[in-house]
Amino acid sequence: MIRKVVAVSLLALVLAGCTAEVPTEPTATPTPTESETSTPEPTPVDNGTFTMPSDCTGVLPADRAAALESEGIVLLAGPGGLYGLELITDPTPEMLAGGISCYYGYDSEDVNQLKIYSVVSVAPLTPASSEGIVSDLVAQGMNASTDEVGNATYSILGDADSNVPAQYNVMTGDAWISVISILGGETFYRENVVIAGETLDNVYN
Repeated sequence: MIRKVVAVSLLALVLAGCTAEVPTEPTATPTPTESETSTPEPTPVDNGTFTMPSDCTGVLPADRAAALESEGIVLLAGPGGLYGLELITDPTPEMLAGGISCYYGYDSEDVNQLKIYSVVSVAPLTPASSEGIVSDLVAQGMNASTDEVGNATYSILGDADSNVPAQYNVMTGDAWISVISILGGETFYRENVVIAGETLDNVYN
């Protein structure tokens, strides 16, 4: 499958705070249902034991990383990435929460021509830190819901035509997993949901 990407400088992307700020135009998101407009009530979910990855090589399961690599999408930045942290000048919210953000995309000899495909982040979560993080996500216009097992999720479909990225966040009792693609729309949103689920399974045992 040939993926549509945006040619953009990694440095410019990070400086623009792509993973920190999300446009909140209501026309770029699907009309929320009654269940989506209220914050999900915390429900105890036994996901297993969470282990914070030491670097980005431990975030995605091996088969997902291999599938992306087969399409030329590699781990560009973040701990364990080709460029490490040298191009990330401003920390993401997940990094500020004690986690890591991993930038996947297409490499180039010119770092100003790196093509970012998606950013996958994992951060530890506590009841104390969760409240502020959730408030920020809701303030950004995220739709609140739950996944199939009851973990709270916060997401936005996005819109490629309006340059609104698709985003999907999963909040467990002790972990925050987020996936943001450079483009928005149904296809990218659904892939983000799958990748977030795979990441959750990979960091729990």
